[in-house]
Amino acid sequence: MLALTSFPEWLPPAVMDEAQRILFTDLDADTELVFRLATDKRMKPVWDELKKTHNLAVRAVLEVCTSHAIASREAPLSSLTDRDAALTLFFWYAYAFAFMKPKVGKVSSRDVLITRCKAEAAVLRLSAIRLWELDLSPAHKFLPTELSEQFNAHHDNVEVAAKFYDEIAKALIKVKAAEAPLIISKDYGNRDTRGYVRMLATETRELFGKTLTRSLAKTASVALMKEVSPNQVRKWTERLPRPARTTD
Repeated sequence: MLALTSFPEWLPPAVMDEAQRILFTDLDADTELVFRLATDKRMKPVWDELKKTHNLAVRAVLEVCTSHAIASREAPLSSLTDRDAALTLFFWYAYAFAFMKPKVGKVSSRDVLITRCKAEAAVLRLSAIRLWELDLSPAHKFLPTELSEQFNAHHDNVEVAAKFYDEIAKALIKVKAAEAPLIISKDYGNRDTRGYVRMLATETRELFGKTLTRSLAKTASVALMKEVSPNQVRKWTERLPRPARTTD
């Protein structure tokens, strides 16, 4: 693993925190993918554009964050500015959608839900580990008896909740598999790339109110290690439904 100091100065601090969170809390993380998105020089203009883009759905962004994996950060969610929340979510989606390798011709809401369920399960297991560490810490002996006796019960409850998210993800994967033949009516080529771009474009429009075609092309090129042009992004996303007040 690269040293943390290897992150470039132009990477937004909030995004750096998210990259570190993925690396240190997800045992199955794709380390190379995380570092590509965080260090590739092609991403610098992406972050420059995102930082300047006015967020048209600030409240919606923060509502999404409350149920998102970044809630596991050391810093409380309330410490994130609206812009940082949007940047962090963009990075996470760019990573997660590449990690999931979407292969649908049209955007499937199942992919987003499956990814979120897996993220929530990981966050809950991290919380269970931290709760166990508190139980074993020297400070434990100073806790009131009524609190001290609840560690095991709450630890088990958190793990049960994590398993519940796992079950939801498995069920959604089965539903997605059953739907796949209906979703893919034509093969336009570049199916993996097209699916990734369309999914990320949907979330980008929700976060920033714009498709941001050039930034999506650069991000897809870095994440998937393929050359994706703005013209391809424009073609693949032109028929996507637009959220309210969206512009390009």
